[in-house]
Amino acid sequence: MSRYHVENTPDGIKISQHTAERLYAHVDLIPYADVMPLLDAGEWDEDMDLALTIAVKWGESDYDYTNEDALLMWRWLIAYAFNREQREANGTVTVEWRPGEFKECAVYQGEYGAINLYLAAERFAMANNIEGALIEKYGVEQGTINAVQFYAAMRGESGGLSELGREVLSELHDGFIQQIHESGMPEAPTAH
Repeated sequence: MSRYHVENTPDGIKISQHTAERLYAHVDLIPYADVMPLLDAGEWDEDMDLALTIAVKWGESDYDYTNEDALLMWRWLIAYAFNREQREANGTVTVEWRPGEFKECAVYQGEYGAINLYLAAERFAMANNIEGALIEKYGVEQGTINAVQFYAAMRGESGGLSELGREVLSELHDGFIQQIHESGMPEAPTAH
């Protein structure tokens, strides 16, 4: 039995949690308009099975989403797929996330070395480097549409990444690792 039960309702996505008594207790009702911003903000990054189920239910709903919603969904899906593939290929490491708080993260191993992967950082890098370039070149409306189409091309038929997706994200991460080797760790988030 799954730890959570997630379902579409007329008012949003209802999440219930499996209790010790083998029942489901109501946890949350998320309005459809809030789902993508919450996913993008990392609300469920610590429970990727729940996050994926929520994303699937959102996609199955009748919600009239915007291009911005679609952009957040595709960005999330690509970051999720990359993270999953890197976990399978290179394993994970346990890192101290905050003082005394540890988490497990995937490892990217590329041409210039390895780097820990954090889902929020993946989404930020994609928004900054992929979407940012397309929006700068084509404007917000067309750039957003182009970014959604680009992300769709980065996703393979099996739900993982396409060869294009792997190539783009490998180049992005290799460039960041190379920058670290040449200049050291940036003091604040930067474009890479």
